[in-house]
Amino acid sequence: MSIIANIKYLWLRKYKSIAGIYLKKTAQQRVEKLWQERKNLLNRTSNQLNQPLMINLTSFPARFETLHLTLKSLLLQNTNFDRLNLWLFEPDINKLPQQVLELQNYGLSVMPVPTDTRSYKKLIPALNEFPNAFHVTADDDIYYRENWLHALTSEYQGNDNEILCWRAHRIKKDKKTNQVLPYRKWEPKTEVRGPDPLLFFTSGAGVLFPPGSLGEQAKDQTLATKLAPYADDLWWYTMARVNNCSIRRVGNNPKLITWKGSKGESLWTFNKQESGGNDQQLAQLNAHFNIFTDGK
Repeated sequence: MSIIANIKYLWLRKYKSIAGIYLKKTAQQRVEKLWQERKNLLNRTSNQLNQPLMINLTSFPARFETLHLTLKSLLLQNTNFDRLNLWLFEPDINKLPQQVLELQNYGLSVMPVPTDTRSYKKLIPALNEFPNAFHVTADDDIYYRENWLHALTSEYQGNDNEILCWRAHRIKKDKKTNQVLPYRKWEPKTEVRGPDPLLFFTSGAGVLFPPGSLGEQAKDQTLATKLAPYADDLWWYTMARVNNCSIRRVGNNPKLITWKGSKGESLWTFNKQESGGNDQQLAQLNAHFNIFTDGK
């Protein structure tokens, strides 16, 4: 990246961070206001896809207090979808608050999972249950703007081998050795749109996976949790590379808004560690699949 390009990139990141301050303060109020009106539930536009569209997320009891806000923001999307699936470890379902349970009357599907595989519950069960669907991923502690789903689906160009994402980090390599640099040296929240095989998409911000794009091996829960037990995003990225998927970023890359007071341990914090974090798990995946041996 040139000096000018780097200055522009840093300026944009700072600008978007500042622009997100007000929204973070008002997001909850906005969601509750729109939910009272519920206009989007009746006036969604068509997504123009040729197969069912699923939104998938998972959660755990420490996040249940603010979960209803995320679910409402997803139900308030201005683009039509077929299912909103909340995949939960079965014993946790009885701990759901009423304000989440009542959303089943408005399109939420609470889906039991027999084994707690952490964040892998978000997508592997969905790929097994609905193999021919378009799958979009979300996180349980994020506010989703009403145009979030539209930005993903409207960019689909009929290529089931192209994965579309709202947010990505760009993997950086050593210029001399061509080896992947440590995670902390990647270009975070990149403005690069691609397509680019070095765009590491973050599933929580929103990723559209067309039917079959990740391949059958993506559903191998045993191998996934062995090689990347705490980094499902690395697993999905690896599966995308194995299947020669094109990766492209969409939308205007706004600041990610999380709910004030959202609780629970963060895999993101753990995966920044040098020992056992993203670097170690990516090394294990690369040793198994050789995804970087083509020089890309």
